[in-house]
Amino acid sequence: MNPEVLKGSFTLGAADFSRKALLAMTVLLCARLLSPGTFGDYIFLISFYQIFSVLAGAGLPNSLLRAVARTKNSGMRFALASVFVRLIYIVPASGLMYAFMRMMGFSQQYVPALGLLTLMMIFRGTSENVAFIFQGHEDRLSAAKIGVAQSTTTLFVTLAVCLTSKNLLLLIGAHVLGGLLSSVYGFILLWLKYGAGKPGEAIWEQSRSLLGESHWLNAGSFVASVYNRLDVVLLRRLFTPEAVAIYAAPYRILDFTQIVPASLMVTILPSLCRTEEANTEMMHPRRAARFLLLIAISLVVMITLAAPLVTLLLFGAKYYGSIPVLQILIWATVPMYWNFVLNSQLIARSADRAILYAAIIALAINVTLNLLLIPKYGYLACAGVTLATEFALLGTNIYFVRRIGVIPWPENLGRLIVTTILVAGFCICWTRAGYGPIGTALLILAIFSFPVFRSDFLESEVPRRAGNTTPVTRIVG
Repeated sequence: MNPEVLKGSFTLGAADFSRKALLAMTVLLCARLLSPGTFGDYIFLISFYQIFSVLAGAGLPNSLLRAVARTKNSGMRFALASVFVRLIYIVPASGLMYAFMRMMGFSQQYVPALGLLTLMMIFRGTSENVAFIFQGHEDRLSAAKIGVAQSTTTLFVTLAVCLTSKNLLLLIGAHVLGGLLSSVYGFILLWLKYGAGKPGEAIWEQSRSLLGESHWLNAGSFVASVYNRLDVVLLRRLFTPEAVAIYAAPYRILDFTQIVPASLMVTILPSLCRTEEANTEMMHPRRAARFLLLIAISLVVMITLAAPLVTLLLFGAKYYGSIPVLQILIWATVPMYWNFVLNSQLIARSADRAILYAAIIALAINVTLNLLLIPKYGYLACAGVTLATEFALLGTNIYFVRRIGVIPWPENLGRLIVTTILVAGFCICWTRAGYGPIGTALLILAIFSFPVFRSDFLESEVPRRAGNTTPVTRIVG
């Protein structure tokens, strides 16, 4: 593997790990120190924010990264232009957020928090914009500092609130303060490194250009966020805050596992955007997919074995019902990790509409299955539907990636399929009494079937197995 990829992925991965570890600690503090009802309300509001914050410009960061990687545009003017674009998205998103809360019948209960959620969109969005400008320059350390500053502030303020008033609005305010301080810090770093930017470029012209380039990605990101968070909203509407807590607690672990694919793909994405070829000087996407799938399968094994211990240690005995939820959700990492690679290839080829179309299909499947299954199976239905949605999204992404002339399959797909089947058999046997020896035998076979080679760890190895890709023949949509 290219040492630059390892170095870049490690830097981003370590920073993302620190950031998400701090956020996970924030959630754990709330789960431990708050009542299940208050914690369920907290998670509901955070999930509600995550849905509508994506509508408020979540596709913009990848557009910024792509623009900076191709043109090396940066500086205060460019960052301010990105903030104006965010504000254009945030105004209607805030209105929709209030309207949807009223439609659900929760406006009286949660309306004081909606203003804080809007401020979260502004400050955290600004911080994210600046971090992705640095990532477009492959300045991963500066991007990491911004994210860690935000999470650290949020953690310590949340701790203070949990130990004192336990007030729900103050808990949301901790996220607002973290976003504000990290955005200010990010602008200071940007000014010190790049100054005002290229002279003669009007901020409004840059804003209009970014707005035109980001709207398809923004729409796709919004739809994807809806199907990722809608289950929490439906569960809260049909059940209690306690049911939301049982499902949302292990889902935080699933969020945490996305550090690895996110850091790896952000490392190679600037190179993909510059060359618009699948075979970059950094790392071949097919090889990246193989490594990510091996990591996902390994996570499935570890969580299947340790789910009871992990759940009870992290969340306590009151979350015993979260154990089977976690054992189901961890399987979503397999299609999810592959989707990270496919989405990066679509972004690099500017096939933004394909991402939107795929997300719409996933949303339709997710909503249909959740409405059918949640009333009967509750939070277990949410976990199963999440897994089914990720596989549906994978199939759709494979179709669109093939349409732009890129091979979507990972290296050594046959052996990966065999390994996955063996691990699935192990998980089924392990979670049922009396089948332990059979499960152990299947796990041993799965380990021997792992497609890992000595050449993977040689710096000079050229990824010949990946093959060549054909040039782009048509654009999706």
